[in-house]
Amino acid sequence: MDHATPRDPAAGFSLLEMVVVLAIAGFLLGVVLPTYSNYASNQRTLAAARTLASDLRVAQQEAVTRRAEITVTFSSADAACTSGGAHASYTITQGAAVIKRTCISSDVEWAPQPEAPVTFQSTGAAPVGATLTMRSARTSTRHTVTIQPGTGAVSDGMR
Repeated sequence: MDHATPRDPAAGFSLLEMVVVLAIAGFLLGVVLPTYSNYASNQRTLAAARTLASDLRVAQQEAVTRRAEITVTFSSADAACTSGGAHASYTITQGAAVIKRTCISSDVEWAPQPEAPVTFQSTGAAPVGATLTMRSARTSTRHTVTIQPGTGAVSDGMR
């Protein structure tokens, strides 16, 4: 009686099996990696817009707390944000004193660049409103933060 002998466990994988597994893994990486990169870029844009909205609310509250005018200025290429090149940023100031500077991720940009600074008066009101849009440089996904003229109310449309 002829019995099939079990495969020798020390033999390992054949070259053909390894090539097939590597080809499948390469194909899956080729499909998944760009999708993940786009997802990550969109999430960084969303996070940057949410941080901006939060910081604008903080600037408004600082104006009331300090009983002083607080200004938020916007830059598309801030030299202070130089990790890998100048990035978009915004700075919250009271007069010449910087309260906070935020550098935005390298793949997030203003769309379009805000034309003028936003000022919150000591009452928290903003005499002039603004619509601030951030865009993923990779996917062009946009998120907008709005400051209402008069009241200074900040809304991000993401709730």
